[in-house]
Amino acid sequence: MSESEPRRPPEPPSDTAPEGRPESPPEPAGAAPGSDVLTRVRRIGRENERLFEELLGAERRYRGLARAVWTVQEQERRRLARELHDGIGQTLTALKNHLERLAGKAREAGSRFADDVAGAAEMAGAAVHDTRELSRLLRPPVLDDLGLVPALRWLARTLEESTGLEVRLAVEGELSADGDGERLAPEIETVVFRVVQEALTNALKHSGARSAEVTVEADAVAVRVRVADRGSGFDPDATFDGAPASGVGLSGMRDRVELFGGRLDLASAPGEGTEIRLVVPRDLVESPAWARSGEGR
Repeated sequence: MSESEPRRPPEPPSDTAPEGRPESPPEPAGAAPGSDVLTRVRRIGRENERLFEELLGAERRYRGLARAVWTVQEQERRRLARELHDGIGQTLTALKNHLERLAGKAREAGSRFADDVAGAAEMAGAAVHDTRELSRLLRPPVLDDLGLVPALRWLARTLEESTGLEVRLAVEGELSADGDGERLAPEIETVVFRVVQEALTNALKHSGARSAEVTVEADAVAVRVRVADRGSGFDPDATFDGAPASGVGLSGMRDRVELFGGRLDLASAPGEGTEIRLVVPRDLVESPAWARSGEGR
């Protein structure tokens, strides 16, 4: 700098760090480098743990409420089934017997109405049969009285007799076959029965299958069920995502199983049939480890 050039005053310190970033505030005297960041990380971690615990609590409350609603529905089914069988069913049976007696007297008297009365008696008999079947389908007494395996045998026999669907049932492991041995928790028996019932109904209505296989296996921890048919099959992704009307039954089955800490997996493809696999705990639990991890598929 030449002696004639005026001296410029020093520039004031800038509040902006190089590259336009503000300078970090100085750390307190004696604080370890980065201690403020660690404090923030710990605070965020504690907040995440609190939120996670709240989420788990909400999920437990939802699961309990949904189970309670499902239990009430099954109790209502049981009540309606009993009223159909003991109320309407008994009334229709009495009507049928009365009409049969009237038809006999009309024939003895040579009445021209004898055939009409006999036809009415037949209609009353058909109504008795349908009422009893509806009562059993709403809540089969054998499920409450004898347990899961006898109820599944009844279901297989009823479907074969009424629809022609051949159901091959195989039972393995620790399950009571006649109601005398150790049984599963009533809620578990009911949810397994309902899933098998729904799966076989779907096979009959939608796949065109003429036969199906049901395998039930139980050990000290869980019950595993497989329902398979060789019908037309379908695209599971399209059913769940794009067609609510056809997928509501499958979604309902899956939701019902998950309420009781279980898993439901489905495999199907057009022209290759359908296979449903179910695994649920023997006893009621919140959410067993194998259900969360996918073990037992």
